[in-house]
Amino acid sequence: MAQENMISQKLRVLLAQRTMKNRDLANETGIAQSTISRITSGKTKVIQFDTIEKICKSLHVEPSELFTPCKPLGGNDK
Repeated sequence: MAQENMISQKLRVLLAQRTMKNRDLANETGIAQSTISRITSGKTKVIQFDTIEKICKSLHVEPSELFTPCKPLGGNDK
């Protein structure tokens, strides 16, 4: 479950950085909004690789970035 929490947290940060909502990502990727919502809320136990690929393509990131811990929103980089 820790891995999924990392993914959901990272996805929320990536969406916030792009001022995107779950709905926007769903529209761009063709993934159901309910699926995006389950991922960002950490309620899903399995994420299909093709779903990860579509999300990453839309957000212009590599899949490995979803598995990288992120700093909290509003954190100070210095």
